[in-house]
Amino acid sequence: MTKMPILDQFIQRHQLDANYLVHASDHFSAALLSIVAHQKQAKETFIVGINGCQGSGKSTLADYLGTRLSTEYDLNVAVLSLDDFYYSNRQRNDLANQIHPLLRTRGVPGTHDINLANATLDKLCAGATPSDPVLLPRFNKFADNPYPQSQWPIVDRPIDVIILEGWCLGVQPQLMKDLIYPINKLEAKRDKYGIWRSYVNQQLKQNYQGLYQRIDDWIMLKAPSFDSVHEWRLEQENKRQTLQENEDHKQKETFMTSAEVRNFTAYFQRITEQCLATLPEQCDWVYELDNKRNIINTVHPQVESAPT
Repeated sequence: MTKMPILDQFIQRHQLDANYLVHASDHFSAALLSIVAHQKQAKETFIVGINGCQGSGKSTLADYLGTRLSTEYDLNVAVLSLDDFYYSNRQRNDLANQIHPLLRTRGVPGTHDINLANATLDKLCAGATPSDPVLLPRFNKFADNPYPQSQWPIVDRPIDVIILEGWCLGVQPQLMKDLIYPINKLEAKRDKYGIWRSYVNQQLKQNYQGLYQRIDDWIMLKAPSFDSVHEWRLEQENKRQTLQENEDHKQKETFMTSAEVRNFTAYFQRITEQCLATLPEQCDWVYELDNKRNIINTVHPQVESAPT
């Protein structure tokens, strides 16, 4: 039986049209070659960060880059998501009881185990070996808890490139004056006194900037606006439901309705809009998307803003 080519496996894994590979090659090859060139000069593991709002395709892009870097350039790559470092349901319940009930829902800064994220990067950068392997955390979103460590992937060789993707990766905290007024109904009704959003903002200041500073190369998939997030997140939910229907799952999973998705994405509106407004100028590669996630423009801010 002939083994399916690696990129065909990638297409199947993400339920993509085969044309994705053509468009991805057109748009992302320059960034990929830039990563390869930087990595060859780097004395340490090279870390790439990918930012994109929910449903923008950042997980797919991370896997695409990782697949090409490993198969075409013989680089050892570890792909991680900031989502892999969410606190457990119990830990978030503790935060909800101690600080604010909205922290029970995973997603915003303050609901990630940043110490674990930094420790994982430390171990990968130090160099994994068969005698001293590194476990890559994985989070089960349907169980709303991390997978057992026995199910975490194992890395047992030195890593050349780490790809870390996340919806809020790189975002800077807001000014205090910008936190005064609620941005949507969720904040108006359930964060009347601004305790939740102030805590999230403080977490960005204290715990996330050190992680962001470790990233060597920044890529952003820039949505046209926050309005696209509901539709894209709903597509994700429908795709996962289709995957379950096509596979033999012992345990049936539950999925969000359109109304539930809208309520869920409201948690991310403030920071998503902060990302869209402030992050592009900090990135090395910005891919501007339309409402259908087609790339309509590529910007290279760090090069374009450099003095001549």
